[in-house]
Amino acid sequence: MLDNRARTKGGVILEDIKIGDTLYEYEYGHCIKSVVLSQPKRKETADGEIQWTWTSEICGTEDTIDYMLTEGYQHYGPNLYDYEAYIKPERLR
Repeated sequence: MLDNRARTKGGVILEDIKIGDTLYEYEYGHCIKSVVLSQPKRKETADGEIQWTWTSEICGTEDTIDYMLTEGYQHYGPNLYDYEAYIKPERLR
């Protein structure tokens, strides 16, 4: 059976993300560790695209990240994992 649920580049299923989950965003040899503040919400745009939006807080700061992922364009979206996939987390500046 084919699983058509929306996923991040790192394979996290958007429907499964819950408030309080820890996520790790990897890009360019760096990692941001964050805690989810709002569950992803699914919205259809006027041109028929499906977009997911949610907010996370960077661990150790009060800084927040407003995430958005468009189905079918995940390769342009955040590279999120629900585990430490590559390197130890540190804040990007």
